[in-house]
Amino acid sequence: MIIMLVSTNLHYGRKVLKIEIPERNLLAILQPRKIKVKMNIKELIRKALKKPIGYEYLDSIIGGKRSALIVVDDYTRETPTSKILPLIIEELRSSGLRKEDIAILMALGTHRMPSKHEVYMKLGELADEYETIFHDWKGEDMALLGKTKDGVPIRVNKAIEKYEVILGIGMIVPHRVAGYSGGSKIIQPGISGPEITGHTHWLSAGIPVENILGKVDNDVRREMDYVSKLSKLRAVLNVVMDRNMQVINAFFGETRLVYTRGAELAREIYGSYIPKKADIVIAECPSPKDIDMWQAAKALYSAALAVKEGGTIILLARCPEGISREHPEVEQYGYMAYDEVNELVKSREIDDLIAAAHIAHVGEIIKRKARCYLISEIPRRIAEKVGFISVNSLDEALEASMKYHGEDSKVVIIKDAPNMLPIVRSHE
Repeated sequence: MIIMLVSTNLHYGRKVLKIEIPERNLLAILQPRKIKVKMNIKELIRKALKKPIGYEYLDSIIGGKRSALIVVDDYTRETPTSKILPLIIEELRSSGLRKEDIAILMALGTHRMPSKHEVYMKLGELADEYETIFHDWKGEDMALLGKTKDGVPIRVNKAIEKYEVILGIGMIVPHRVAGYSGGSKIIQPGISGPEITGHTHWLSAGIPVENILGKVDNDVRREMDYVSKLSKLRAVLNVVMDRNMQVINAFFGETRLVYTRGAELAREIYGSYIPKKADIVIAECPSPKDIDMWQAAKALYSAALAVKEGGTIILLARCPEGISREHPEVEQYGYMAYDEVNELVKSREIDDLIAAAHIAHVGEIIKRKARCYLISEIPRRIAEKVGFISVNSLDEALEASMKYHGEDSKVVIIKDAPNMLPIVRSHE
């Protein structure tokens, strides 16, 4: 009998790996849509700035202001900030602001400080021309804005107190913690302190991935919106990109309205249907989301929507910086199911709720739902300590998975998995 093979390429760092799957086993290959756009990025940004959502015109946002702070996402996001930022600054300068009246704040969340190269890749020459501030989530430069209804202190970078208008720049894709990225997420967790970031992330850990990833409205997003409102974020510019990281549309204006409008388009680009869940899911995690497991875990959340209970996930993610430099608790404790982590949180053995949430997010998948083979640069002893099955190659992982699930097993391949939203037709 002739076995027909389907061949495709997957990215592992700068390497391109070819994979062949028998046609009878392949259920689907998922990837973001590719869109033909009539306008270039400059035209799209200028169009968005001219017609802000929720405002009559741009001058009603920046007119009469004497200073401006532009909050931008960091090196772990693909937002083409270096192309967007000059256009926003151009508008601010036209409104009468001087160079010294404008500053840039990189919203690092709980990520490490960027290298000089990462700063220039993100901001371009503007990094030398304008004051640039880097958020330090463990630092003292925080302003207390109030408390949540549960009494959690809401602290954000105190740079917001110095400027009259706060603007944000980001991108929108499906997101495990907030439903989608973008909108108020540039403030929380972007420039927030550990208490409120721990609160929102731990809240998300108690929500199954199926009930929050790709859901526009959710409890976590409402908390983030509240923090954003207190910070007096005036407007955001969010972009949605296609398979080739080409900006296909830009939305500017009131934070919640921009988020909602952008998320609708993001679902069209990143949402992809499958007829049923698969025995085996191969998840590709390309740069920059492959920097460490803290970021690469986003590929697992996508894979979790496509894999059967008791199935297998194969994760391709270099992770040259290991598990997480900023959250050593992950490597110390390893990944665990939510109930187990909750006990450690209650006993205060783990007091970093941000780390606790990540441990539970991943643990619920690789400890309860599916076995997970990992192809990465993380040393085998560390990968297996935290809960992965470490293998040397994609072929090795696939052969073992097919043997385990049988010759009739079904396979789904997810390209750019950190941004994807698999949707099972029967569950729609």
